[in-house]
Amino acid sequence: EIERVLVEHPGVAQAVVVVRGDRQSDKRLVAYVVPEPDSAVVDADVQADEWRQVYDDSYADSGDETWGEDFQLWRSSYDGEPIPREQMLEWQDTAVARVLEFAPRRVLEIGVGSGLLLAKIVGEVEEYWGTGVSATMVDRVRAQAEQAGYGDRVWLNAQAADDVSGLPRAGFDTVVLNSVVQYFPSVEYLDRVLREAMELLAPGGRVIVGDVRNATTLRVLLTAVQRAEHPHASHEELRTLVEKALLAERELVVAPEWFTEWARDHAGGVDIRLKSGSVHNELTRHRYEVVLYKEPADVLDLAGVPAVPWGREVFDLADLGRHVDRAGGSPVRVTGIPNARLVAEVAEANSAGVLNAAAPSGTPLDPEEFAAWARSQGRNAVLTWSGESIPAFEAVLLPEQRTGHRTVSGTFVPGGVGGRARANNPALAKSIGPLLAELPEYLRGRFPEYMVPSAVVPLSEIPLTPNGKLDRRALPSEYTSTVGSREPRNSHERKLCSLFSELLVVERVGIDDDFFALGGHSLLAARLSTRIRNQFDVDVPLRTIIQYPTVAELAALLLTGSIPVDHADPFEVVLPLNSDPGTGKSPVWFFHGGGGLGWAYFSFVLHLQDRPAYALQARGFDGTDSLAGSVEEMVDDYVTRMLDIQPEGPFYLIGWSYGGTVAHAVAEALDRRGHHVAFVALLDCEPGSGFETHHVGKDWSDYRVELEDVFGQYINTGNQVHFLDTMSKVMANNMSIMMEFESPIYHGDVLYFDAALDDDSYAHLWRPYVRGSLEVYDVRATHNDLHMPASVAEIFEVINSKLEK
Repeated sequence: EIERVLVEHPGVAQAVVVVRGDRQSDKRLVAYVVPEPDSAVVDADVQADEWRQVYDDSYADSGDETWGEDFQLWRSSYDGEPIPREQMLEWQDTAVARVLEFAPRRVLEIGVGSGLLLAKIVGEVEEYWGTGVSATMVDRVRAQAEQAGYGDRVWLNAQAADDVSGLPRAGFDTVVLNSVVQYFPSVEYLDRVLREAMELLAPGGRVIVGDVRNATTLRVLLTAVQRAEHPHASHEELRTLVEKALLAERELVVAPEWFTEWARDHAGGVDIRLKSGSVHNELTRHRYEVVLYKEPADVLDLAGVPAVPWGREVFDLADLGRHVDRAGGSPVRVTGIPNARLVAEVAEANSAGVLNAAAPSGTPLDPEEFAAWARSQGRNAVLTWSGESIPAFEAVLLPEQRTGHRTVSGTFVPGGVGGRARANNPALAKSIGPLLAELPEYLRGRFPEYMVPSAVVPLSEIPLTPNGKLDRRALPSEYTSTVGSREPRNSHERKLCSLFSELLVVERVGIDDDFFALGGHSLLAARLSTRIRNQFDVDVPLRTIIQYPTVAELAALLLTGSIPVDHADPFEVVLPLNSDPGTGKSPVWFFHGGGGLGWAYFSFVLHLQDRPAYALQARGFDGTDSLAGSVEEMVDDYVTRMLDIQPEGPFYLIGWSYGGTVAHAVAEALDRRGHHVAFVALLDCEPGSGFETHHVGKDWSDYRVELEDVFGQYINTGNQVHFLDTMSKVMANNMSIMMEFESPIYHGDVLYFDAALDDDSYAHLWRPYVRGSLEVYDVRATHNDLHMPASVAEIFEVINSKLEK
């Protein structure tokens, strides 16, 4: 029954609930959930901005590298160290050779980066066009090309991968996307980029997609990475680490099958191959090359080539040589060849229970050695993945004269590896924390406390036995702070772990732990910002903590000095709560509480991913603006400022406590002026007439004592006394003018959230002031805890469903 209710949640695709514990006294329910991949979305513009910042920061001081040999962004996933230069040079040589194999004349590279391919190819072509997300990098590469004497054949521009403005339609014989697909926000974005790229090709041209990260081997890679970082972890701990790493994967990984299916509808042929390279590293083990053809004239389709299975019909190269001789000039496909690059990592993953991949028969072969053997036999070996076995590869052996410049298609043949994910969803990495915070409260609203699981564990997939039943032994342990998060590696990470632990009252924190997933909220984040300033003498804006919530992310910003500049004044009347995601949707407006500030809403917008958001804050914190003389004046001021940013509706308004009373009044004012108000949510608040009951006879000193109790533990600025004094005066004024205010009658609909754990309920008091529908929802929280992660998640489960409609 618990499983059924969990899968009814829009953020959950699958769920399993089991009983854990060896002793009766230790029995506990644990829920394992697979997040719904379509429930999380990464905005392409936001992601492009993030990668633009990475490039700008990383290459700001790189002036000494040889043109086309700047590999500083390339680091090993296994140990974090730079990939050796000689390995990167081989990687570059093979990528360049693949492009030049087609003798291109007019090339477009989408994602030109630091010019690693351009520098080596431009001398062999008539024109080289390129786009990149970073204007800094594009300008730098352009200057290098001009200095090298290629300015007359190079055209570069800073624009996103899916932006083809200024590029000639059907103007290129080759479009290259090398090692950029992993930075795309989704496969939907990849689909859009590839469609546009095909339109830019002349008939007979090709799109070369290089260095694609393989979704099929992702578990293998992450097992090896986690084993390298945690050499003494048990198998159960390793499974937990891998599951967490899978869900935290922020890069796009794509299986070869996705390209095969895409080409079926959009290309004239597709050629998928292993990466060339003599070195065994993550680039040769877990990445691959794709060529998509447009209207090819002469196609050599290898999909139907007769297959000979390795380990069953041929057992070694000598045996294979005799078989090929008997085939004469006909192509031969060899299947199930044990891949020497992967067998050790697959064995580790199998041993830990992360994977259940049958080992192919025979001695493992290195793909490069196999290709060299084929050449010695007068054959060309086209090497690709096995569609049947993860630790195996396939080879199609062709007489060398049969290939030439012909279009080769059907190299990779999808097989019977069941349940292969075609691609991941990088957006899940940012949505897991809010989902885990939301689910316990979601269940408490439907079950008694004893039926609410003690832990909710996210999984990338439910482990199954070969006969399709739940594999309980493969379920990872419950996530704890001691498993799944790496130990601090430097003094910055140690200090931040200590700060997280102290503020969140958690015994141990690792560098991968998320501040908000551990129970943090916006007020604690404000205090963390202050503590970071005291510890490191660096200002880290609250917005930055929300955007980079793990110890590892914050430490990296501190170490590199690349903390994003937040130009927003935290005391400004209109406070931006997030970056505009660029969806074109109308913003959501939040209204301050009695204290006058909207900072609490920073944690609310974690659940609001596709709209800009602003908080309206009281005047007077700057020491120069006058305090509002009446609520009517306040409302008029806020409406004017809102219309400056959003001249017309629809308007979406949310207010908590005092802010709810203001939001209702703003809704009425906008409606009265003829603007469309689409949504109003009031969070546990009273109409204006109810304030006198609680606040009559109080002055600023009374509020000063109250704010010291609530805010003093969070705000620890160098001028704390002045801050609390100012806030007390703002609050005293706000309450004074509200006691003289009569809430107007609003003719629209209102969504009301009641703090169900408090004795008093105010929902019924709003009926005389709302002419439309008044829809009431109970939230399992007190009034003062409505900003806590679980409460916010519960509230936004309702709000987001309404906004989608």
